[in-house]
Amino acid sequence: MDYTIIAYDTLIPFAGFVVRRQPWRLYYIAVFLPACALFLAGLIGRGGLKRAFLSVLWRMKADELDAIARAFAENVAAGLLYPEVIEEVKQCKARGLRTVLNTASPEFYVRHIAEIAGFDEIVGTRVRIDPVMPFLPVIEGENNRGIEKILRMPELVPGQTMESIRGNYPALSRDPAAFQTDPFVEIAYTDSSADLPLLVSAELGVLVHPSKELAERGKRTGWRILRPPRPYGGKIEKYVRLCLCLVGLLKLK
Repeated sequence: MDYTIIAYDTLIPFAGFVVRRQPWRLYYIAVFLPACALFLAGLIGRGGLKRAFLSVLWRMKADELDAIARAFAENVAAGLLYPEVIEEVKQCKARGLRTVLNTASPEFYVRHIAEIAGFDEIVGTRVRIDPVMPFLPVIEGENNRGIEKILRMPELVPGQTMESIRGNYPALSRDPAAFQTDPFVEIAYTDSSADLPLLVSAELGVLVHPSKELAERGKRTGWRILRPPRPYGGKIEKYVRLCLCLVGLLKLK
């Protein structure tokens, strides 16, 4: 989802949306920044980093969280969708294909974005929704990234392929490019080499603003490349926008 159907990492505009509504929640930056240092030092994984980021939800009640997640999807995320990619999703549905939004982002807001974008199903990182959210929300299972995205679609994946993944899970988690299979879905979209398992699982891969290395692999493999217009002029503008968004000073659009 992030950088594939939407031009940003959605966790950042989501946190900015929460902080603009409740400025006292800016405290989460004091948790997130040290967690970034621990992540870069290899002392915590992506799941731990995500938990630290989601400390912005501390003491939020479950019904309030769902209302904020829906408002974020309707008022922010809907305006960030790539129209060209969403049109292709609609065309897939018109052909009778089952569309799945498979992302590392938290399911509690992904489900609302998927509804707006017209997807049939979602697969995301499962954050436990407690009656009152704890300081470090619990991630149920693994962060939904890389080979995990294949395991989370058992009804679509051949049984033999599932068994092979489970038997080689540590190695495939470290190196998603090592995953090989015969295609079992028709089409897959991504911006990231972390999603190589999804791409090789599809009869057709579509890359959205891929890196140079991934684009070169895509050309060799015959994958399509899409470059829809972005809402920023380059990396510097993008990162300035994201930093302002982190502290609630900018509504991305």
